[in-house]
Amino acid sequence: MSVESVESIRRIFNIFESSEGAIRPHFMLTGPSGSGKSHTIQALADELELPYFDVNAASLTKEGISGNSLSKALTPLLQAGGSPCICFVDEFDKLFISGNNNSDLAHESTNGVQNEFLKVLEGSASVFGDYGKYIPVKTDKVLFIFAGAFNGEENIDIDRLREMGVKTEFLGRVGLAFGMSKPTLGDLQKILDNSPLLHDYLALFKDVKKKTVTDKVMEVVKQNYDKNTLGVRLVNTLIHQYFIQGGLKEKQVKKTTFQRTLSLTTA
Repeated sequence: MSVESVESIRRIFNIFESSEGAIRPHFMLTGPSGSGKSHTIQALADELELPYFDVNAASLTKEGISGNSLSKALTPLLQAGGSPCICFVDEFDKLFISGNNNSDLAHESTNGVQNEFLKVLEGSASVFGDYGKYIPVKTDKVLFIFAGAFNGEENIDIDRLREMGVKTEFLGRVGLAFGMSKPTLGDLQKILDNSPLLHDYLALFKDVKKKTVTDKVMEVVKQNYDKNTLGVRLVNTLIHQYFIQGGLKEKQVKKTTFQRTLSLTTA
């Protein structure tokens, strides 16, 4: 992970929270899959007790076309009731990155979603409510974060985002960009030590010592660090495996792709 990016995002969240949502520095968050984009945003939101919800942009379709429209994806705003909250838009790059074999209809639909976000960023939206009715809601106290892998490129700036297909009008409203990198072993250790999932499991299994779990999980993480393509998600995967299977035991690895070769069974 990038320490500088995390600290910059924490500062943005502090400004947003302190201004009670009046100052909204929307930003883009880039980085390869597994670099901890969603984990970082969720953790910082929890740290400041800011309401948070996420939207998967890859599943969005243009309003009026069958599918999951933006008006449906933003229904959590009804529960926010106008209070400051954070909306994390994941896989935003799927709306415009070329080479994804979209049909012309799909391209028209997903490109239209980017236009629909423009109005939402201005401070208002129509949300799909009960009985098929559209309900107007204010978005002027919502901080939007648009994240994606962006083909795994590093050090992406605003100019490069424009070249990739992000509209100039969009970047005029979301003018900040931060990048995440592959988490270090130290990052993964810290994430494991502070894992809410681990905390919940330990509350259920009173006879299990935290250090026993963390030592075993980190042993597997270290052994497979170079081949790990799951990134931060690996930690939760191993925690589930440990408690559900009664321990961790790595079988012989016969192929090269980590998530296809690592098999964990009862110790």
